[in-house]
Amino acid sequence: MINVKITNRTAAEDYIAVEKETGATTLPGKHIFAIFSVGIISVLLALPFGSIIPESASPFAALSTGREEQNRVYEQEYLKNNEVIAEANVEISSTAGSEENYDDDINTEALIAQASQAEIKKEAAEAKTAVAEPEQRVKFVATDIEKNSNEKILADKKTQSEKYISNILTPNRIPGTIAQAGAEKEFNGKWYEQTIRKGDSLSKIFSYLNLNNEDLKKITAVARDSDLNLSVGQKIQFLIAEDNSVQEIAIPLSGNKQVRFSRDIEKNTYTVARERRFAQFSDLKSRGMDSATLMPSFIEAEKERNKKKLEQEALLSQKQKEELEKARLKREQLAAQKKQDALAAAAEKEKHKSIYKGKSRPRLIIGSIGEKETFDKAATRYGLTHSEIVTIKNQYVGRINFNKLSAGDSFRILFNGIGQGSSMTAISMNTKMFGQINLYRHQLNHIFYEENGYNPSTGAFRRFPIMGQIKVSSPFNLKRFHPIRQVIRPHYGVDFKVNIGTPIYAPADGVVTYAKYMRGGGYSIIINHKGGYSTVYMHLSKFDVQQGDRVHIGQIIAKSGNTGNSTGAHLHYEVHVNGRPVDPLKVDLPSGSPATAQRLKEAFKNNVYILKTELYKNKLAEVK
Repeated sequence: MINVKITNRTAAEDYIAVEKETGATTLPGKHIFAIFSVGIISVLLALPFGSIIPESASPFAALSTGREEQNRVYEQEYLKNNEVIAEANVEISSTAGSEENYDDDINTEALIAQASQAEIKKEAAEAKTAVAEPEQRVKFVATDIEKNSNEKILADKKTQSEKYISNILTPNRIPGTIAQAGAEKEFNGKWYEQTIRKGDSLSKIFSYLNLNNEDLKKITAVARDSDLNLSVGQKIQFLIAEDNSVQEIAIPLSGNKQVRFSRDIEKNTYTVARERRFAQFSDLKSRGMDSATLMPSFIEAEKERNKKKLEQEALLSQKQKEELEKARLKREQLAAQKKQDALAAAAEKEKHKSIYKGKSRPRLIIGSIGEKETFDKAATRYGLTHSEIVTIKNQYVGRINFNKLSAGDSFRILFNGIGQGSSMTAISMNTKMFGQINLYRHQLNHIFYEENGYNPSTGAFRRFPIMGQIKVSSPFNLKRFHPIRQVIRPHYGVDFKVNIGTPIYAPADGVVTYAKYMRGGGYSIIINHKGGYSTVYMHLSKFDVQQGDRVHIGQIIAKSGNTGNSTGAHLHYEVHVNGRPVDPLKVDLPSGSPATAQRLKEAFKNNVYILKTELYKNKLAEVK
């Protein structure tokens, strides 16, 4: 309903001027201009540019063309830029290491895994939408079934009501007496009384008094639900025959009423009467009755329960004695075992002390894993430091699971000098489960490769994905200490300090395998290049490529930004070689010349020959 208020105050009212002859509404000029502009733009957007009408005729083509032309200019300048000069003038911030972007410790593989989970959730949501309609139809069917069920229940209740009214209107029915003539018979037996306690039900009372459960079923069959609602403190009367059968039972109702169930011997059931309280007694004196706990059935059941209780107590007492004895023996065994373990630990500690005992570590370590010993313990025993053990494990990621090494597995570690200040140059792991795998360090980029694992690319690869002055705010650091979390948290990339919107270039030809927004890295891109190289770019503000695109060296792929977990505008840049992160400022990059690539490969091969010879020269393992 709309309430209309009529008033004579018209000074502040708004009016629309209407011409009497036409009824047309006068619109302001700015409204007409807006409507006309929207119409023109709509028509332009709807025109089939690129199919019927050439794209060059589109008024928007100039904007796109201008942007592409500007990108081409940027690409040419990037390729002409002399990186030799840029490398020589790299500026590393004096605060690097103290004011780093500590929210930037992101695992690239984790980002890809998160993206996969997002795709799975998306597919699940689409599948759920697809089955929504069939589910709705099932719901309608269920509703119809429920409706039919309700109609049946109402019909049954109506029938019961009619029967009940019929009984009330029976000419022989007298209020306050038994409902059926059979119930007025005299029963032989004795009356007992049971007080209702908290939590009692008629079933529990029958079980407690050891009454016949078949009688309970017959009573329940003819009773209403309201007849069996018991209240704490009320008393139920039972007329019990000599054979322990229930002849009658009177249950109190609200007010001064009760419901009485009387046995009908001929029909083998019970009749029901709803009457005044104690209507079964002829006078007040006859109300006096014994407690239900004096029923012969209860006394017999109580004796049996007490007997079982005594047996359980005796059994429990014996069990407790046995448990105490077991506990005493266990304490003695634990004490003996503890003493034995202490002796074994002392012997093991003595066994695993450094085999060099204060002497300088040799150039070559030849070791093996002992019984009940891990690789870490064995390596420590042979004089390897914690950082050297971590380095070895990192080199074998994806090749060897060090948690599954066993006694007898052996290793050889070659260093470039004597003592713990020297560096590893070759590693050999000989295991029963993973076989023998030898790794040799490249003399220039210091990366470990298998004997035939170094394959330098013949494609050109530039050092930096940006142009101009190179400013590093956070360098590559595998041992970076996190001042907040108080743990070693490696920084697998380099942070370049750049303004938001700075063009980011592809340093080499490749394929975009990842271009999405993810928590942590913000807008991120991953490109796979030839020769096992991959590059990662994080915290971008805009994509210029999509996942699956092929890119060429010098192509603008994105603009820098400050997205994700970032404490300031910068570009986080990573270089991976064969799946392992390397320092982008020091890694050996392809020169673009096949001859140079072949020369680098030959140089590595010659170096491997020398290292392999020394790795198996047992004389180098002698302690001096």
